[in-house]
Amino acid sequence: MRITFLAGTLLLATVNAARAQPAADPTPPVSPAPASTLAELTSAPTVMPPVEARPFDMSGPRFWATGDYMLMWYSPMRTVPLIQTVPAAIANTSQATGAVTVFPENNRIDFGAFSGVRAAVGANWDKFGAEVGGFILERKNETGSFFNNGTPVAIAQGYIAAGSGVPTSLYASLPNQYSGGVSAVAQSRLWGVDGNVRRAWYSLLSDSTDILIGFKYIDLQESLVITSPSFFPDGGIVDVRDSIRARNSFYGGYIGFNSRFGGNDRGFGLDLTSKSAIGGVAQRVELVGSNTFVSATGIVDTESGGLYARGLNAGTFTRGKFAYSHDLDLKLTYNFNRWVQVSFGYSLMYLSAVMRPGRAIDPIVNDSNVRFVAQPTPSTLPRPTFAWRSEELVVQGMTFGIRVQY
Repeated sequence: MRITFLAGTLLLATVNAARAQPAADPTPPVSPAPASTLAELTSAPTVMPPVEARPFDMSGPRFWATGDYMLMWYSPMRTVPLIQTVPAAIANTSQATGAVTVFPENNRIDFGAFSGVRAAVGANWDKFGAEVGGFILERKNETGSFFNNGTPVAIAQGYIAAGSGVPTSLYASLPNQYSGGVSAVAQSRLWGVDGNVRRAWYSLLSDSTDILIGFKYIDLQESLVITSPSFFPDGGIVDVRDSIRARNSFYGGYIGFNSRFGGNDRGFGLDLTSKSAIGGVAQRVELVGSNTFVSATGIVDTESGGLYARGLNAGTFTRGKFAYSHDLDLKLTYNFNRWVQVSFGYSLMYLSAVMRPGRAIDPIVNDSNVRFVAQPTPSTLPRPTFAWRSEELVVQGMTFGIRVQY
């Protein structure tokens, strides 16, 4: 009995002791961080993940202005033989044998180099840009003028007689008969403006490429004036004049691109621009001719009709014609810094259809009823007549420019 009591007392004491202990924490203990590690965590800067640029954001300067000096060459103007010389020994015996064209050479009037200027301003925003600009080339003349008393050569204008179909010379001077000559003045001027919006696009090999969509206007104005006075020993004068003026105005929309290779920072780069335009060209041609006889007593008699502008060939003619134009500019650039750039480049402009004054001349003339032709050939052909003879215009040359950008 005593043993049973002691065993029960020991069991109760053991249970009570166990109940008096605190409950165990199931979470394992965490060791405190060292002081140095805490300092590093509190002092380290926050690093943000990189932000990707949106696709086709504009690159390059935000604003720019450019100015270029241009030195350009045109396609020559084709025309009929305007000034001829014939040896004096045969001038009175044959109308055409031995005639040599002295202006224009090879029947083409070459104006040589044209000086001009080109300017543009533009701006870029986040997703698109815009640019406007224009160019103008100098008004330039090309002149041929030959006067004498008929020796050692006679001066003449060339045409084809409708009655015989053979080349013929209209003499402005003849030896021992009368003196005189022929003067021909050709004039040309070209200018244009354009504007575009631009959008960044895929860059293949280049640092950046923009797509261009815009509108352009090109204006070509040319004239050709031929004057042929003859002075007779008795004081009489015969003066024959022809004036041909032509204007070509191209309007069209274009699409193109501008690619840049380097050139964003200090140093060299390349800039390539190409534009292809489709539109219409408004063509206008005006032909006016006259001939004046002044008698020895001073009586003046003037009638309409020169040698080339007379009858069906005289008047004003207009039309619209579909045309294609292309511009190409390639520049070698150098940036002195982020704000100033200079360039040297090649520029090309092509226009598929222009009407030029020399092409408005019909070389065939029915001289049977022309009062200033001494030996006409009978004919009933209605010549000269007017016909549209469009041709291509190519303008190309060098550019020297400066660009201010920000």
